[in-house]
Amino acid sequence: MKEMLIDSIRVSLVNYSHVVLLKEKLADRYLPIWIGEAEATAISIKLQNQDIARPMTHDLLKHTLFVIESLSGTAISKIVVNDLRSDTFYAQIVFEFKEGPQVIELEPQASRTPIRDYEAGTKLYIHWQGREFNSTVAHKWHEGKKHYLEIDGGEGWMYELCFDDLNKRWLLIRMKLDSRPSDAIALAVRIKAPIYVEETVLDKAGINLDEETGKVAPQAKPGEGSTSPQQKLDEKELKKLAFYDFINTLDLDDFGKKKS
Repeated sequence: MKEMLIDSIRVSLVNYSHVVLLKEKLADRYLPIWIGEAEATAISIKLQNQDIARPMTHDLLKHTLFVIESLSGTAISKIVVNDLRSDTFYAQIVFEFKEGPQVIELEPQASRTPIRDYEAGTKLYIHWQGREFNSTVAHKWHEGKKHYLEIDGGEGWMYELCFDDLNKRWLLIRMKLDSRPSDAIALAVRIKAPIYVEETVLDKAGINLDEETGKVAPQAKPGEGSTSPQQKLDEKELKKLAFYDFINTLDLDDFGKKKS
């Protein structure tokens, strides 16, 4: 996962579609994401510190989350652009607990007998804060001796859990809320949350831009540190990248000179 900065908001010269251009914080790789005009305005207003008479939708969301944080101790730690499918980007708003992981109970729907290890696809009941939620195990993995689960809670929520070997219980580490990237970014600039992108997404759609022309430039193939000509993507491969044709319709005359 790579931390990103908002480079600018750009507009297509052909159809006036808007794009938010993210730049890798420690490298010169960019990620263009199509967004709506309203979301582009919401992001730009905050980046330019413009005053508005009444709160916009994302301002209202920010204020609502502040109330929730005050009552529950749950706060947004970051937003992550986590997937790209069929030229559509997906993002998650990540919530963590200020007082540390929360104890949570899992119960298989089939047997009602809790166990330690669950396979992907297992249907579960989650018991937390006096409520029961239907859910499904999405992923399982190990890091050293620690056992982790990612559980799909439905309605856009994902729960990340770790098994506490010492006390033989599951701990809820963080929660992730499905979001359009444009909404997540508009919220992130308001609460000053860091923006991250999964490397698999950058491998699919990350681009380099030529500072003189503003056009898409060859980039190193995924996983290769060298940028020798033989190891760069050729023109045919470049055209397979998401948004290749679209990026070349953007207003990039000022690329490398100023931010908008």
